[in-house]
Formats: sequence, C-alpha cells, structure tokens
Amino acid sequence: MHSSTDILAAGPQDRDAIARLYAEAGYGAAPGADDTVIVAKLGATLVGVVRLCPEDGVTVLRGMQVSKAYQGQGIGARLLAACLPHMARSETFCLPYTHLENFYAAAGFARVHGAALPGFLAGRLAAYRGRGQDVVAMRRSAGWI
Repeated sequence: MHSSTDILAAGPQDRDAIARLYAEAGYGAAPGADDTVIVAKLGATLVGVVRLCPEDGVTVLRGMQVSKAYQGQGIGARLLAACLPHMARSETFCLPYTHLENFYAAAGFARVHGAALPGFLAGRLAAYRGRGQDVVAMRRSAGWI
C-alpha cells in the first residue's frame, strides 16, 4: 500500500480526474450535486473515488473505483473506511459485484433480497442483472459502527 495516499473529500478541482477514472473503469455515472464524494490521491494523482448518494430517504454507496494500477493495495478499504461516519447517519445500500460481497460485509453490509430494497434500487438491480452483471444487493443499518 502507498502510505502517501491521502483519503479526503473531493473538491471541484477533482471533477475532471473523477470523470477520467470513471471512464477508465467503464463506469458511466457522474457525481451528483448532493453526493458526498471521497477520493484517494497519490500526490496530485487521483487514484480512487467513492460516492455516497442520498436517494429517496436512504444512502446509496456508488461508484467505488480504484485505478487498475493501484488495485490490491488497500486503497478501496481506506475509501470504504472513510465512508463509515457518513453511513452511520442513515440506512445505506450498495449493489456490488458478487465477488466483492465479503469486502462490503467487513464494513457492516449484509446481503438482502431484491424485495427488501427500495423500489428504485430493485429496478436498478434488475437492470444490472438484465445486462448480465453479476451483482448482489446489500444493506447496512444506520448507526452501525
């Protein structure tokens, strides 16, 4: 792991770098105005990003991406740890790839069936699976630390 990697709140100056990282990862969404965006920087280089998005009364963890050159070095775990204080405030959901289920479980997420999801997320889950993405639905209770 790069000990000099800083984990911090994204600023307006990070917008283009976030867009580039998302494009590199093939991820199409962009941060919304109400999102809490946390980034990982190695010097001036943005190497990771995650968003906490308020949607219909819950929080959705979305867009967790680490640059391919920096994966496997603990940056994703540090980004997720930086989300914990924010996720303690409200029920939080995520729709990660199945192979990442244990990664998110370590932060208090548990697998749930689609019927336990808010309607908008159940629709998103069905759309992802309809495109052949191997994803699971996970929920983290508010207040869990």
